[in-house]
Amino acid sequence: MSAIEPSNQSQHTHLEELPQFDLEYLFDDDDCPTEVTIFADDPESLSTRWITIDRDFAVPLEEVR
Repeated sequence: MSAIEPSNQSQHTHLEELPQFDLEYLFDDDDCPTEVTIFADDPESLSTRWITIDRDFAVPLEEVR
């Protein structure tokens, strides 16, 4: 599916059923990290395989909820 193409109307998505997947992470440098990369252990189930962010902008997931 593309972001610029219309979605297939025959596929009904229930918003109450959120996807569940495990996330893993890596730092660019273990001793003095400046970036963290988060990725799913099952990349086939997601359209985005990873996300990298500068550590100054990263927040714990517990704070996002």
